[in-house]
Amino acid sequence: MRRAIRPFFPLGVLLALVATVGTVEPSFLSLDNLSLLAGESSVILLLATGQTLVLLLGGIDLSMAALAALVSVWIALTLPTLGAGVVLGALALSSLLGAAQGFLHARAQLPSVIVTLAGLGLWSGIALAIAHTSVPISAGYSAIGWLDGNSFGVPHAFAFAATALGVLATLMHRLPLGRTVYAIGLNPKVAILSGIRVGRVKIFAFAVSGLFSGLAGMTMAARTYSGSPSIADSLLLPSITAVLIGGTAMTGGVGGFARTLIGVLTVTVLRIGIAAIGIDPAYEPIVYGVLAVAAVALNTDRSTLFAVK
Repeated sequence: MRRAIRPFFPLGVLLALVATVGTVEPSFLSLDNLSLLAGESSVILLLATGQTLVLLLGGIDLSMAALAALVSVWIALTLPTLGAGVVLGALALSSLLGAAQGFLHARAQLPSVIVTLAGLGLWSGIALAIAHTSVPISAGYSAIGWLDGNSFGVPHAFAFAATALGVLATLMHRLPLGRTVYAIGLNPKVAILSGIRVGRVKIFAFAVSGLFSGLAGMTMAARTYSGSPSIADSLLLPSITAVLIGGTAMTGGVGGFARTLIGVLTVTVLRIGIAAIGIDPAYEPIVYGVLAVAAVALNTDRSTLFAVK
């Protein structure tokens, strides 16, 4: 019974949360507020999508928010003088930096948490070095400004993030890469013995994670008309929590992108709902920490742990 209902648990939590907040604050369910909710979820959705791929391999990327902030600063500084091509260059750079972290993790046999923790410090330091404060975009904003629009009540940023998630999910479903990622996450030693190039797959996964960090940085720059070295400081924990709430296991091999979308919406409802019902926003990190622990506890197969003992 537990295995049968587990896939539906994240959706049940989301619906219960929406119903609770909507009961306490009826205006929360208005079309304008739901559109705001979708817009607010766009950046977390991009970060969580890249994080999902890494977690499916049994790793974690702690540098995503810092890399997103660095991309936002780079775009804000160079877009007015170098033009729209800077955006593609920034996305290529973030992908390359992500791949570099994947290379260190795979080739040097360093834990992903250590490599990306170092990356968090490095990308944050570089962003602070080149921009000590927020940098407004003085010209060329139209290259990214389309992300700040709205069509038929749907924010462009959310539609873009959801499309990016859908494309990656489709590729994972249609291509052998998807089965390879799940195989590595479930048992990397068996994957190696099966002839899978585990190192290459990990480098690719971190490159994709870097790409989605860049997309998140671009979206934040569009929504705030600026870049800042601290623009994403508060988004790392919510993005990881969203993936875990969605049912992706930190041990790898279990989860999916549709679940991540549900987890992101749950976290966003929490972010906006906490303010809507008058709770001090300072309690947000506490809620995310509790939810992360609860999600990991629910998604951990303890039979394997006991077997090892």
